[in-house]
Amino acid sequence: MFRTLRSRLMMGIAPLLAVMVGLGLWAVVMFHSLGGNIDVILRENYASVLAAQNMKEALERMDSAFLFAVGGQEARARDQFRDSRPLFEKNLSIERNNVTLPDEQGMADDLTSHYARYTTLSDQFFAISQSDVAGRTRHYFDLLLPTFNQIKDRADDVLNLNQRNMEEMDRRARTAARLSTRWMIVALVGSTLIATSIVVFLSRSILGPIRSVTNAARAMAGGNLEQVVPVPSRDELGELADAFNVMARRIREFQQAGTARFLRAQKTAQATIDSFPDPVVVVDLTGSVERANPVARRLLGVAPIEGDTVPWNPPDDIGLRLADVLKGHADYKPTGFEHAVTIREGGQERHLLPKVLAIRDEHEGLLGAAVVLADVTRFRLLDQLKSDMVSTVSHELKTPLTSMQMAVHLLLEEIVGPLLPKQVELLLAARQDSDRLLAMVNDLLDLTRIEQGRVRLDLQAVAVADLVSESATRFADQARDAGVTIETEVAPEMHPVLVDKERIAHVFDNLIGNALDHTERGGHIHISAFAENGLVRFEVRDSGEGIAEEHLARIFDRFYRVPGSRSGHGAGLGLAITREIVVAHGGQIDVASTPGRGATFTFTLSSSTNDGSMIGWEGEAS
Repeated sequence: MFRTLRSRLMMGIAPLLAVMVGLGLWAVVMFHSLGGNIDVILRENYASVLAAQNMKEALERMDSAFLFAVGGQEARARDQFRDSRPLFEKNLSIERNNVTLPDEQGMADDLTSHYARYTTLSDQFFAISQSDVAGRTRHYFDLLLPTFNQIKDRADDVLNLNQRNMEEMDRRARTAARLSTRWMIVALVGSTLIATSIVVFLSRSILGPIRSVTNAARAMAGGNLEQVVPVPSRDELGELADAFNVMARRIREFQQAGTARFLRAQKTAQATIDSFPDPVVVVDLTGSVERANPVARRLLGVAPIEGDTVPWNPPDDIGLRLADVLKGHADYKPTGFEHAVTIREGGQERHLLPKVLAIRDEHEGLLGAAVVLADVTRFRLLDQLKSDMVSTVSHELKTPLTSMQMAVHLLLEEIVGPLLPKQVELLLAARQDSDRLLAMVNDLLDLTRIEQGRVRLDLQAVAVADLVSESATRFADQARDAGVTIETEVAPEMHPVLVDKERIAHVFDNLIGNALDHTERGGHIHISAFAENGLVRFEVRDSGEGIAEEHLARIFDRFYRVPGSRSGHGAGLGLAITREIVVAHGGQIDVASTPGRGATFTFTLSSSTNDGSMIGWEGEAS
C-alpha cells in the first residue's frame, strides 16, 4: 500500500500526532476557561471582602470617637469621626458597585439605610452640649450603639457571603482540576497505547530489515563475506538491502583479487630479499621477525614461519638502534667501520655494518623496520691494510725527516762554514717545509695509532673550568695579535670529566686554532661547557666565514679541506684526529654552520660521576 519508507513513517506518526495535538488543544481551552472564571470570581469576591473589612474598621473608629466625646475629648472625637467617614463611604460605594451574588444587593441596601440613619444620629449626638454628659451617654447607648451593631452585622454578612462563595469556587476548581487530571491520564494512557502500537509496527516493518543488514555487516567485519540480505520490499529499505548485497558481492570479488595480489606481492618481496647477498631482517612493531633472507637465517639464526612472526634477540648494538627506530626515532645509517658488529662463521670473523630503516605507510604511520647488515669484512681488511701501510710509510719517513731537519739546523748554525744570504733563505724555506712535513707525518702516526687502539689513555678527573680556561689561555696572545676576542662560559657546579688531559688539550687546540684561522679581525670566539643528560657538552663557536652545508658531512674525513677557505695550510688531518680522540673517550663530536655567520663545533665527554662506558677506558683506547 505504502511504496516508500517516508510514507510509512508519516502514516505511523500521523495518528499519534493528531492525538497529541487534540489533547493539547483541549487542555489549553479547559485550563484557560477554568483559570479565567476563577480569576474573575475571586477578584470580585475579594473586592467585596476587602470593602466589608474596611467598612468595619472605619465603623469601629467612628464608634470610638463617640466614646472619646463622652470622655470629654471633644476635639479628638470630632477629628476621628470626620476622618473615618470618607473611608467608610468609599468602601460602601465599592460594595454597592460590586454586587455579584444573590442576596448581596439587599445587604448593600441595608448597609446604606443603616448608615444614613447612623450619620443622622451622629449629627444629633454632637449637637448635644458637651456639658450634658448624661444626655450624650443616653443618646449613644439608646440610639447610636444599636445602629452601629446593625451596620456591623450587615458588613459581616457581606464578608461571610463572599468568603463562602470563594470557598465554593475553590472547591469547584479543585473538582475541575481532579476531573481534568483524570481525563489527562486517560488521554496519556491512550496516546501511550497508540504510540506503543506504532513503535511495534515500525519495529517490525522498518527495524527488522535494518537489523538484518546490521547483523550481516557484523558478520562481514568478522571475516564471513558470504552474506546475502533478503529484500523485503521495494522502498528505501529494499534499496538498502539490495545495495548491501551488491557491496558484499564486490567485496568478495575484491578479496579474491586482493588475495592473489597480496600473495604475489609477498612472494615478490621475499624473492627480492632473498636476492640480497647481505643479511636482511624485517621486523614488526614488537621487534618480532616477519621476514629474513637465507643469509640472515644462516648468520643470525632467525627462521620466521610462513605467515607468522618469531621473537628475535639481536646483538646488543643492533638491538638498541632497532628499539630507537621502533620508538619513532630517525633511521640508523652509520658509515664508519667502528659501528660494525662482528659475527663468527665457520671459525672466521665477519664484520657487518648495520642499518635500521623504518617501514612506514602512506600516512607516515610506523609499520615496522628493516635491518640490513652490509658485509664490510673485505673493506675493513683493506682499511686495516691501508692504515698499516700509512703507519709503516709514516714511520719510515720520520727518521730521514729528522735527519734532514738536523742537517738543516747545523747548516743554519754555520757550524760547517759560513752561508751566503741566498743560501740562508733557501735553508729557512727547507726547514719550514720539513717541519710541516714532519708535523703531517706525526699526525698520520697519531691517527693510525688511535684508530688501531694502540694509544693508552691516561684518564684523570679534570675540572671542566680548568680545561676551558687553560685552552683559552694558550691562544690568548695569538688571538690578541689577530684582533679576535676569546670568551669563555662554564656552567656552575660542574662535575669533573674523565679525560686524558694531553689528548683533550689537542682537541681544544685544533678547534680553537681552526676558529682563529677562519675568523677575521674584530670577530670573537666563544668557548662554553654545560651539563647535558649526565654528560658534559663543550662548544667552540666562532663568528668567522662559516662552512657551506655540502661540506659539513665530510668535514671530519681525513685529508679533506674545504675548498676556498681562508686557511691554506694543513693536510686536512686535524679534525679527523680530533674526532678519533673524542670517540676514544666515548664521546661524540658534531658541527653546525651557516656560511657568513660562523661555525659551532660541539663534543661530549663523560663526567666523573658517570658509571657508564668510560670505566673501560683505563686500558687501551678502542
